[in-house]
Amino acid sequence: MGIRSRGRKALLQARYAMEANSGTLSTNLEDIRLLLADPDLGLGVPMDTEDWNWVSDLARAVHCNRTEIDARIEDALENWTLDRLSLVTRLILEQALGEMYYFQPPTEPPIVIDESIELAKAFDAKETAGFVNGVLDTIVKTFSASVSPRRK
Repeated sequence: MGIRSRGRKALLQARYAMEANSGTLSTNLEDIRLLLADPDLGLGVPMDTEDWNWVSDLARAVHCNRTEIDARIEDALENWTLDRLSLVTRLILEQALGEMYYFQPPTEPPIVIDESIELAKAFDAKETAGFVNGVLDTIVKTFSASVSPRRK
């Protein structure tokens, strides 16, 4: 697994923990970073400072733009509402939009979509991967046809 893939996975886990324990994003990110660095747990090689900064920057991009991100997701959903999505599905979609449209430099949509599909396969129901693919594809097509969102 590549370092950015590990970073996306760590961020998803920290954001999920934040929703579950009502802790802050920074506290949960630090907890995940420490878990990754613990050799006794066997979770892999610790992430270096540069890679962890990438994760932290992505976390801020998603967190600071969540209202706008959620509105974009809601607009792309057909016969669904944001509150009907599983927590993991919502978090994956938010993270994807944050990385594609609010992160500097943005990651190319095909890469983010592929990574999001893999996160969905690993952390949600099997059919979620196709759902995530469809929603993200709709959003990318919509963004391509419109003015890109303001970056914070």
